[in-house]
Amino acid sequence: MKKAIYINPRDSVATVTEDVDSGEFVEYIVGGESQVITAIQAIPAFHKIAVNAVNVGMPVYKYGEEIGIASVDILAGEHVDVLNIQSVRA
Repeated sequence: MKKAIYINPRDSVATVTEDVDSGEFVEYIVGGESQVITAIQAIPAFHKIAVNAVNVGMPVYKYGEEIGIASVDILAGEHVDVLNIQSVRA
């Protein structure tokens, strides 16, 4: 099982700590409880995995901060990057 870093209960993503193949399980900790999600795409090390679905137009959060707006519907377990979010940073 692969591991991911999840910081804030508001987060929509976790950061994987190593390469993840499609279909692999990824574990992250929320409030001291282990959570497991299945990757539905390959995700490179230190990239983001969606821990819950995010609808188009909704904010995406990492480390408790808004990092972008979903440009398409994002499924739980999907790789989150510039292909499916628009940055809100200047």
